Amino acid sequence: MAETQSPAAICDPKLLRHWQVRTVATVFVTYATYYFCRQNIAAALPAMQDELGLTRAALGQVTMALFIGYALGQLVFGAAVDRHGPRWLLPTGMLASAALNVAFAFSRPLVPMMLIWGLNGFFQATGFPATTKVIANWFRPSQRGRVSAIRGADYPTGSLLVMLLAGWLAANYGWRWAFIVPAGVLAVSALHTLLRLRAAPEDVGLPCIEQQERGEGAENNGGFDGWGYILKMTVHNPRIWALALAFFGVTITRYGFGIWAVTYLTDQGASLTRAAAITAVMWLGGIAGNFAAGWMSDVHLDGRRARVVVPMLVALAALSALFPQIPVANTGLLVIYLIAVGACTYASDMMIVHTMAMDVATRKAAASAGGFIDFFGAIGSALTVAVTGYLADSVGWNAAIMMWAGGALFAAILVATLWNFRGGEEEWL
Repeated sequence: MAETQSPAAICDPKLLRHWQVRTVATVFVTYATYYFCRQNIAAALPAMQDELGLTRAALGQVTMALFIGYALGQLVFGAAVDRHGPRWLLPTGMLASAALNVAFAFSRPLVPMMLIWGLNGFFQATGFPATTKVIANWFRPSQRGRVSAIRGADYPTGSLLVMLLAGWLAANYGWRWAFIVPAGVLAVSALHTLLRLRAAPEDVGLPCIEQQERGEGAENNGGFDGWGYILKMTVHNPRIWALALAFFGVTITRYGFGIWAVTYLTDQGASLTRAAAITAVMWLGGIAGNFAAGWMSDVHLDGRRARVVVPMLVALAALSALFPQIPVANTGLLVIYLIAVGACTYASDMMIVHTMAMDVATRKAAASAGGFIDFFGAIGSALTVAVTGYLADSVGWNAAIMMWAGGALFAAILVATLWNFRGGEEEWL
C-alpha cells in the first residue's frame, strides 16, 4: 500500500506563493484606500475652519466622533470576522464608508457632522480586523514580520496620497471635494477587494498554515474555534492587555501628528498646500520604518518584536517633544524631522496592533485581538484629537505636543514587558 503524503508534502509551493503574493497585494490596496475616506479630514480641517467658522475645539469634536464610532466597531467587527470570515465584510464596510463621506460633504455643522463622521468611523472599523485575519491565515509567524512590513506600508501610502489629493482639492475646489472624490476611490476599491480576495489557503484548496509548518493540522483548521478560545486569547490574556494599553499611548502620538500637524503648521504661517505636502512625508518615513522593523524582528531578533519597538518608541517620545523647536520656514529640516517621526510612529504602530497581536493571539483569534487592541487605540485617538484642539485653543500648542510625547513614552514602558516574547508556541500559529 502506498504511503499517504502529508498535506505539507502535497502543497504546491508555486501555487501557494502565487496566492500569498495576490493576497498581500489585494490587502495592500484595500486598506490603503480605506484611508482615503478617513485621513482626508486632516487636510480639510483648515478650510472647514475658515468656511464654517468652527473653532479648533469644535473641529476636534467632529474628528473625535470618528474614533468613538471606530472603537465600537472594532469590538463588533473583530469578533464578527473571527466568527464569519472577512471576505464579504470588507466590501460592505468600504461602500458604507464611501457613502457616508459623500453625506458628510453635504452636512451642516455641528451635530449632523459628528453623527455622520461617527458612523463613518464605525464602518471604517471593518478594515483592520478583517485584513489582520487574512494575513494571519496566509502566513506563518516566521514570515509575519516581513509581510507586516509590506502590509504596514498600505495605510502610510493611503494617508500620503489622500493628504496630497485632499489638500489640493480643499485648496482649489473647497473642502467638500476632499470627501467626495476619495469616496469614489474607495467605492472602486471595494469591487476590487470582492473579486480578488480569498480569506485563507483552505478557500483555494491549499493546506492551512499549521499543516504547512508542521505537516499536520488539528481538527477544524479552517473554522471557528469557539468563543472560549477567543476570550482566552484576548480579554483573559495579560499580554494582549499590555499591547492594548500600549497602543492607546501610540495613538496619542500618531493622531496628534496625523490629524493636527497640518493645522499646527498653518498656524505657524505655512500655506495649506505646503503644510499638507510637508506633513505627507511622515508616511514616507512610516513605510521605511515598517520595512526596517519587520525585517529586523524576523531576521535578526527571531520574532522578538519588542526589542525593535521599544527603542523606536523612546526615540518617538524625544522627537515629539522637539516639535516646537523645529523652524517651520526651514523646509529641509522639517521634512527630515517628520520622516523620522513617521518611521518611529508607524513601525511601532504596526508591530503592536498587527504583528504582535497575531503572535500573541494566534490566527484563530487574530481579528478579535486586533480589534480589542485597536479599540483602545481608537479611544486614545478620540481623546487626542479632542484634547489637542482644546489645549491649542486654551493653553497653546506646546502643551498639546507634550501630551503627544507622553503617549509614546507610556507605550514604550508597556511594550518592554514583552521583551523576550515570540510567537509560534501555541497549537494554532
